Amino acid sequence: MSETTLYIKMLGKFSIKNGYSHFTHINNKSLQITRLLSYLIANKDTEVSKDKLIDILWPEENATNPSGALRNLVYRARQILAGFFPDSGNDKAGSECILFSKSAYRWNPAIDCVIDIYQFEQAASLAEKEADPDEQFMWYQKAHDLYHGDFLNILSSDEWVVFRSVYYKNLYTKVTVNMCRYLSSKQNYSRVIRLCEASSLVDQMDEQIHIEKINAYLKMHAPSQALAYYYSVSDLFTQKFGIDIGADMRNVYQEIIRQLPNYHQDITGLEENLRNGNEEKGTFYCNFDIFKNIYQINLRSVRRSQSKRYLTLFSLTDNSHPDEITSDLIEEMDNLYQLLSKNLRSNDVFTKSSPSQFSLILTVANENGCKTAINRIVDRYEKKRLHDYISLQVDYRLIQ
Repeated sequence: MSETTLYIKMLGKFSIKNGYSHFTHINNKSLQITRLLSYLIANKDTEVSKDKLIDILWPEENATNPSGALRNLVYRARQILAGFFPDSGNDKAGSECILFSKSAYRWNPAIDCVIDIYQFEQAASLAEKEADPDEQFMWYQKAHDLYHGDFLNILSSDEWVVFRSVYYKNLYTKVTVNMCRYLSSKQNYSRVIRLCEASSLVDQMDEQIHIEKINAYLKMHAPSQALAYYYSVSDLFTQKFGIDIGADMRNVYQEIIRQLPNYHQDITGLEENLRNGNEEKGTFYCNFDIFKNIYQINLRSVRRSQSKRYLTLFSLTDNSHPDEITSDLIEEMDNLYQLLSKNLRSNDVFTKSSPSQFSLILTVANENGCKTAINRIVDRYEKKRLHDYISLQVDYRLIQ
């Protein structure tokens, strides 16, 4: 490798560097250059037509002169790339990185590059082909070390990035699980736990990595720790994501129970455990199935109560892309979740009933009380709104 070799990172923060220069995303002015370069590099073995690049760079925009805008962007990118080859003459070096022929652009395959996504795929592939378990683990370890975050996280809402990101994340999970199983075969369970703890930071919703950690606890004859971790994962799924754990996770729970010592709790201890199970204040959040059961209970008891219950629906829409679940919409849903969990009463309950909606059951004296609670949330949401083009609609109906 020479000083002119380009080291390109696309897993996590996008960057290009060598011994002469360094490029990374700094602000919105460089975002389009990042989008152009990353697409050409990720598809380096393919010629990309001008029309395709325009669709990637300016989706759903009616630019007055898209071809001119593309030429200008390529010119700016070539100027930046020229700085990586100071001995070659700026304009020439930049042009050699991005080739243009027959109305199509491509990344020059002759440029000496080390690109992390291709290293990652190659290491995982070599591991799969390796027959020796120790050598196989070495390749898995190399692949695992290359994964520094989601593919092009700065462009996470771009459609083409979403598909590639899922692919790399699934491959990373497969690599991690295979590493865990190798380490388990060597009875190195403490390292399995450390590996799972580091890997679960990448994707908290990946059950398989959680299962490997629980299995490590069980093989260490620590079922109490396994149970505590199982409960923390279950709470994470239901409280934060509003979804149920899967069948594999429930099977692991049965194994945990099987290994726990036989133990009878008296009714006083049971009552104390139920009362003190969660000290966290705020509105109760649950998954949709539990919310449905609570609704049915409220429906049966409402006639015997002095209070009234109102089913309330908070809906968010990204008006710039009304038919899509955009990254900005997801961010706004997290914002609304925080407001709902902290600004209603502790005996209220809510759930995520769709990717862009929260459902609530409000217990109040009358309709004015319901309106007051809703207006309080709406007013506080308006003050903390992150994106002006995302609108909030609220509907409510008496449970009777």
